[in-house]
Amino acid sequence: MLFSSYEFLFAFLPLTALGYFALSRVNNPYPQRVFLAAASLFFYSFFEWRYFFIIAASILVNFTVAKISLGTDSKRVKQLLLFLSVVFNVGLIGYYKYYDFAVGTINSIASTDFTLKGILIPLGISFFTFQQLSFQLRTYKTTDKSLNFIDYTLFVSFFPQLIAGPIVLYEELVPQIKDEAKRFFNLENFATGFSIFTVGMAKKLIIADGLSVMVDNGFSSQSDLGLLPAWVCAFAYAFQIYFDFSGYSEMAIGLGRMFNYDLPVNFEAPYQSASIGEFWKRWHITLGRSLHSFVYVPLGGNRKGKARKCLNLFVTFLVSGIWHGANWTFIIWGIAHGVARVAEEIFAKPIHKLPLIIRKTFTFLFAALAFVVFRAENLSQAAHVYKGLVNFADLGISQFKGLMTDGIIGMPNIASIAFAAVITVFCFVLTFKEKGTSHMVAGTKLTASRAVVTAVLLVFSVLCMSRSAVFIYFNF
Repeated sequence: MLFSSYEFLFAFLPLTALGYFALSRVNNPYPQRVFLAAASLFFYSFFEWRYFFIIAASILVNFTVAKISLGTDSKRVKQLLLFLSVVFNVGLIGYYKYYDFAVGTINSIASTDFTLKGILIPLGISFFTFQQLSFQLRTYKTTDKSLNFIDYTLFVSFFPQLIAGPIVLYEELVPQIKDEAKRFFNLENFATGFSIFTVGMAKKLIIADGLSVMVDNGFSSQSDLGLLPAWVCAFAYAFQIYFDFSGYSEMAIGLGRMFNYDLPVNFEAPYQSASIGEFWKRWHITLGRSLHSFVYVPLGGNRKGKARKCLNLFVTFLVSGIWHGANWTFIIWGIAHGVARVAEEIFAKPIHKLPLIIRKTFTFLFAALAFVVFRAENLSQAAHVYKGLVNFADLGISQFKGLMTDGIIGMPNIASIAFAAVITVFCFVLTFKEKGTSHMVAGTKLTASRAVVTAVLLVFSVLCMSRSAVFIYFNF
């Protein structure tokens, strides 16, 4: 089930909250934790029952390895266990996400005919695997042996952050799980959390899903795109993925707050960045810190000179592209960001002399144009859109009606042009005026005005719920 679905909002969420806080009356905290972990695993399995066995195996293996590591004082044994855990977790992602891609690539290059398995990629496997990799790294370094299976299972499976993050660290969530004060219903937290959740849901259902019509029609167009429709399509996807994923993250943060847990902020107004480096400190923040810990620092970080730092940055962004999916489009997207980040490092002084508005504009344009290849199903589709971006011979005015057609309501061409212009301008204004998620999360009280806004957004979100699409980052 999706966060933005009737069954989640009107069945799973209220029943889970009711059962969880009812169990707070029991003096022993473990029944409450078991209930929440079981509900979370049910939520995950609801998408596909076979997913349960994959995440259960992942949890069992990682917990067992960590328990053995915490029980020994031998550094060599700890190193071996860390190595085995990395092999297991990376191997798990590699098999499910990249086996068919690797075999298909070999078939294309070597003209072989190896059979593809058509493997079903488990939802969120990259997220809960990265989460457990961070835990294994912590286990290797720590002497804290207070690890139990129930808390660990809840840490991995906690439903708000399970499918698409934020990628939560053990020390961020488990101390909260063990905090007795967080077991009990808190009206202020619940109300504030629901408000944050509703804002995220509105960003997803009203804005992101609304933009998807233009994006899908533009990318799937069989005719050459004109200049204006191509740019509208590119900007529409940049806004769609932002409102979709930041909306999901805010829904997750809101749900966590409703259960008295604070999850880390994952977006901080990224399109207001003045550089690609800053962009990645504001976009998918928890992935950025994971890649920093697992890739950039082990490669040497910035400790071995400027040339090595540039290489390490490039490799980190290449890994980011590969992490996002088994497709050359993601790899090229990662390479593009890596090249841009290295260029910023090399030309840092002249770049910083440029006016701030120029740097911000360039950063947004680069991110938006790079997202074209990220969204495309293949390289030829990406080339199709990029070709339209420079199609100065055809403004493409007549294509706007097709761009706005949703199969239900037809628009005259002038109306479709006006609507595309209004929604694009609206997204620009909203994006560049937004203060960031942390500003919203910091609000600890639900004021009367905020309650009214929440109620209005909830009504409009529910009205849009029947057309709800899967969150974009569920694919990763």
